[in-house]
Amino acid sequence: MLARQLQKIGFAILTSVACSTSERGSAKDTPVSRTSVDSSRVTTHEMSQALTRDVHESDRDLTAVEDSIYLFIGDSVSVLLKQAHASWVQYRKLECEAIRAAFAQGTMAPIAQMECWVGLTDDHRRFLAEQFDYMRNGRQPQVRPSR
Repeated sequence: MLARQLQKIGFAILTSVACSTSERGSAKDTPVSRTSVDSSRVTTHEMSQALTRDVHESDRDLTAVEDSIYLFIGDSVSVLLKQAHASWVQYRKLECEAIRAAFAQGTMAPIAQMECWVGLTDDHRRFLAEQFDYMRNGRQPQVRPSR
């Protein structure tokens, strides 16, 4: 009974993560996204390869935003942001491991974990970029809709 509930919860979480607005997928026109349009079947291996690329791209994009912020602000604030980043990295790891655990019985576990990773990383990068834009230009960050 509990296993069924965990599977349902895991599926619901995966669906919400996969359906959230992200800059990845068809907007980036990856080979896998083109394959999924052309064909009704995409293997989990193909999904995993595409998501691995997305994970690396998300991490690179986040690092670029953080580096530009560190150059703009003083050393004392950079130290605090780096400490906060270390805590956020730990949160992301634990959150995505929990998603993976919900799918531990199937082949979608690594896919769900990487979708979580990309989603959280992209959200965090957008948040930091909005805050940096506000610091630099005085433009108010956008109000985020509640989820």
